[in-house]
Amino acid sequence: MKYGILFNKSNMNIGDDIQAYATERFLPRIDCFIDREHIDSFESENGEPVAVIMNAWYMWQKWNWPPSKYIYPLMTGFHYADHQLARQWYGTPLKYEFLEGIGGDYLNAYGPVGCRDMFTMNNLSKIGVNAFFSGCITMTLPRMPERDDKGSYVCLVDVAKKAREQLHGVLDEKIEVREISHLRERDETLPWDKRREIVEELLTVYQNARCVVTKRLHCALPCLAMGVPVLLVRGNEDDTRFEPYYDFLYHYSVDEIARGEYSYVFLNPPSNRDDFLPYREKLIARIREFIETASKETGTADELKKTTYTEQEVTQWRHDVMKKALELWFEDDHRKHEKEVEIKRELKEQKLKYKQRGEKINELKGKVSALKEKNNSYKEKLSARNEKISKLKNKNAALTEKLNTTEKELEQLRNESIFKTIRRKMRRNKSK
Repeated sequence: MKYGILFNKSNMNIGDDIQAYATERFLPRIDCFIDREHIDSFESENGEPVAVIMNAWYMWQKWNWPPSKYIYPLMTGFHYADHQLARQWYGTPLKYEFLEGIGGDYLNAYGPVGCRDMFTMNNLSKIGVNAFFSGCITMTLPRMPERDDKGSYVCLVDVAKKAREQLHGVLDEKIEVREISHLRERDETLPWDKRREIVEELLTVYQNARCVVTKRLHCALPCLAMGVPVLLVRGNEDDTRFEPYYDFLYHYSVDEIARGEYSYVFLNPPSNRDDFLPYREKLIARIREFIETASKETGTADELKKTTYTEQEVTQWRHDVMKKALELWFEDDHRKHEKEVEIKRELKEQKLKYKQRGEKINELKGKVSALKEKNNSYKEKLSARNEKISKLKNKNAALTEKLNTTEKELEQLRNESIFKTIRRKMRRNKSK
């Protein structure tokens, strides 16, 4: 029996390598690396069976099922993605078609299937596959070495911007904050030895952190396994991959963190919950039992094969499913085309309305401009009239003042005339 690990050499997410690293720990050696997206065409040297722990996210391409007969599988940590539900832009109309018929027969032949999440377990059960929740193999990781800087920093791993900004505001003056991302440049040439070194260094950084804040499943679960205080912060708590892990982890939404609505103490974080430990122990025991059994097997791949279908039947089944997939795809494209035509028609109508509204707005703008011009003319005339009135008022005031002066003078003259008349009369009276 040979031993292999599933390997996705072109993936940008180091989470895949963390899973492969967790797998490697259980194997006596690695004889081959198996491309996760080509497990149907894998062939071993000399036709020997290869024991593989099948912990992975299936199926991105959806054409690679069931796996090759040369794979001697332990079906655990299985996650199946409905890419439309997961909002993957390259998702196909296919959902579980490749896990029914012969695809389902394969799972039941090598079952029961340990699932990485409740969503996968429930949906496999619905289509007749014997499934249970096993957890992810990253829950089995051991503790990494401790360093002199243990507890001197906090890690923020792919935390959303608005939550990250709030945490920096709280932590920057109190402790070092290290921002880390699990995303990296694609490099298919990077050998496994180098990838392993990168994983070990990253896990060691997590091991020595005061606490780790992340949205990543394959950061949160390794921290849980290593006993590193970890806080899960995600924008969508209905993510199908995270049930039941929300029950195992302290967690908040991005908005709650951004608003400061949390009670988690980053400088004195609580110990992780231990709800996951029974699942971890069962998973470790199941994997070890599988490896021990595999080590004792001496049969060929054909002798150890548990399925009964032939290669011709597989080929026909794949043909039928792919044909159905194409029909669904054409129907989906047709619906999208009809929707696109409808949207274009509505857009054309809206553009016409906008054009008409624009013309009406321009007409109203012209009227407003004319009214403004007329109003300015009235203002000028009113200003001229006000100026004339002001001059007349000033002239009137001057005339009024002159009139008052004249009346006073006249009154004085009258008084003087009366006085003179009285004096004359008095003289006359005296002369008589």
